[in-house]
Amino acid sequence: MSRVEPTRKRVSLACTVCRKKRIRCDGAKPVCGRCASEEEQCEYRYDEERRKPPSKQQVQALEARVQALEAQLLEYQGRDRQFQNDSSRSLHQKKYAMQSEPGWPPHLKEASIKDDLVDLMGGLSLGEGNQLRYFGSRSHLSLVEQQVDTPEDPSSIHLAVSDIKLSDIWGTLLPNTQDKLLTAFWRWQNQWQYLIHKEAFTRSLARDGEDGYCTPLLLSSILALASRYVDVPETRVDGSDPRTAGDAFARQAKALLFQEIEAPRVSTVIAAALISLMEMAVDKEPAGWTYLGIAIRMAYNLGLHIDPSQWVNSGSLTGEEAELRSIAWWGCYMIEKLFTVGIGRPSIILDRDIQVPLPPIRAAIDYQPWDDNGEFFPDSQPFLSYSTTTFHYACRILQMVVQPLDDIYTPNNSTSSGEKKNIMTKATVELTSFYSNFPSILRLPSAITKQPVPPHLYCLHIHYYTLIILLHRPFIGVPDSFNLLDGLLNKALVSYHETCSKSAEQITHLLQVYSKFYSLRNISISVIDSARTAAMIHLFNMTSHDQLMQDKSERLFMQTLHLLQEMKTAWGWAERSVRTLVLISRKWGVHEGLHRMFPGGERQSLSSLDPPSALKDLDPYGFMEWQDLTSWAEQDTINPELLAMPPGDQPWPLGI
Repeated sequence: MSRVEPTRKRVSLACTVCRKKRIRCDGAKPVCGRCASEEEQCEYRYDEERRKPPSKQQVQALEARVQALEAQLLEYQGRDRQFQNDSSRSLHQKKYAMQSEPGWPPHLKEASIKDDLVDLMGGLSLGEGNQLRYFGSRSHLSLVEQQVDTPEDPSSIHLAVSDIKLSDIWGTLLPNTQDKLLTAFWRWQNQWQYLIHKEAFTRSLARDGEDGYCTPLLLSSILALASRYVDVPETRVDGSDPRTAGDAFARQAKALLFQEIEAPRVSTVIAAALISLMEMAVDKEPAGWTYLGIAIRMAYNLGLHIDPSQWVNSGSLTGEEAELRSIAWWGCYMIEKLFTVGIGRPSIILDRDIQVPLPPIRAAIDYQPWDDNGEFFPDSQPFLSYSTTTFHYACRILQMVVQPLDDIYTPNNSTSSGEKKNIMTKATVELTSFYSNFPSILRLPSAITKQPVPPHLYCLHIHYYTLIILLHRPFIGVPDSFNLLDGLLNKALVSYHETCSKSAEQITHLLQVYSKFYSLRNISISVIDSARTAAMIHLFNMTSHDQLMQDKSERLFMQTLHLLQEMKTAWGWAERSVRTLVLISRKWGVHEGLHRMFPGGERQSLSSLDPPSALKDLDPYGFMEWQDLTSWAEQDTINPELLAMPPGDQPWPLGI
């Protein structure tokens, strides 16, 4: 009997060594078999991966972009060319004047002095707490190596700021709780919003924070946010109320922050960003936005946005210190941009200011299995996390889109509708092209409901579809007039609504898949804004005259609402989103249609049930009108005394 040779596993990407040698690679990670046997440095370059054909969405975006450019050409062709001629003459005159200027004065021909004067880069200088501070070249303070008269001992700053030690915080928790909190933070939070270098933090914690990376402030802020991901009564102020999880750690972190803010360091920036997320977790949006602003200000103060390579070369920083700075900056960048998108405010960070490259993609981190301790997939092989690669691509899509969104949604009337459409089509082409060329390790499987991927990868795709909606949503409608220019854009205008609807459906579907494999109890807080954005599109489609669209949209809306409801245990921001959507459903007149989706027969049995429980089961989102509840009271279904109470004091959620 002849032996059947096993089919060789197809490898989509070979390592750089095998590619260079033009030999077959088995694609094993972190080191392929051939590199392991020959002791070569194995590395995979996913930017060199073969690309798949352009997607339908990408083609549509290109078509819309072409149509917009054609419309602009038609507009410009009829214009007088005198302006261009005048501009050319003006430019020629300026160039001649510059050439005729005398050279530098003799006393400024010394290169180093002139370089100091005309420098645009700025630099680091030693400041408060013996910490490096960044000063831009406009102030020339960077030319002074020491900003304070007497250098201070870093350890004395620690004592001046606070007498609290790491052991004072860490020792208040049982060892089992310590493990649960840190595991939750690394698994659910840091793998998506990459703020902290895990290895450096763990080493610093073991050494009682002697290097200044793991500080009492940073540890408190980590424990506060991690407490939202786990159900551990020990972390709650009120052991029976999960909404108080992490509150004590948060109070302590905020107190420490306003002491350490006088001499901030990298860990101070990270802690402030985590505190901002914690404030959003308990639905304190103004405080969350303010703490994030503090984090960004301190990051600029420390020069985290500047490329540190020159300071590494000069010996001012070590390679690891530079990497920690880069991680902190881009982690804050990602959180700030997601805030910007979620609450609709102008960006704090401007991309033109950023020089620091994204933190390096570390194979030791990317090729680590996403570890669930057998909680979700006890019988399956663990899959690789690719967390830093996911982080890179998330930051890059935010870089592509957030500035265009600021330009589109600006209240400044100087930007015309046509200019905004042009901004939108250009950004859409760039974004869809980039998304279509995601490396295979970041693509979702075709059998998406059967094959899980790391949780942060779902977040990446959910946010992509959210950005697509936000780019197209302002243009849902019809042209104001039907002249030639508008006629060229008719096809694109019709597709805006379709693009938003399909993207919203994708978001709801991805959240359902996430919920199937994991739990929305553990999902990132940033996804709440995506769910609300999708629900708004479903809600809008419910106002359609097309009955099929109405029915489908009602189902999708209620599914999304239930998904948001699952998130509210950890995130108070989700509860606010549910209330907001219910209010809008009433405003748009689709409230009654949603109410009909609840089982009507439950009314008959209410008299035998406890009223608060009955109402929670029948109307968990508050779709009932106050008049309905009053009529129930008249039928002795509800105690009238409860209705006499102020709306916020009833023992069950009476609507909004």
